[in-house]
Amino acid sequence: MPYTVRYASNEADREAAYTLRRQVFEVEQNVPRPLDRDSLDHQANHVVAFDDAGRCVGTGRFVRRDNRVVQVGRMAVDADHRRHGVGALMIDALERMAVLRGIVEVVLHAQLPSVKFFERRGYMQEGGTFMEEGVQHVRMRKVLLPC
Repeated sequence: MPYTVRYASNEADREAAYTLRRQVFEVEQNVPRPLDRDSLDHQANHVVAFDDAGRCVGTGRFVRRDNRVVQVGRMAVDADHRRHGVGALMIDALERMAVLRGIVEVVLHAQLPSVKFFERRGYMQEGGTFMEEGVQHVRMRKVLLPC
């Protein structure tokens, strides 16, 4: 199934991302606090993935932590589209966007079932597990290479 991943450059894209995040985090994962929007969304760089029918099936974002580091987060893929490459396309797009902005490192808080996914993409675990929004996570880091 072909997917289109792009920078969320308009309100419709961002609304599609928030709707998907609500479905994945609140409905599917029963995260106690709403994650469809937060105070960092307005300063984040978002990507969205659409299937060939034009439906938003993936989203992710990064927030700049300083001149060298961004934090990737709010990665969500529709349940019917997992294990079809959507997450890989999105993390690749986020990393390319970061490099173009002069970023050299990415950090993220991975849910435990996603750790192997990020390890296959060059991320390394840092420290032990911790709870975030009622879900176990591990901190991960990757040094980016210039394009």
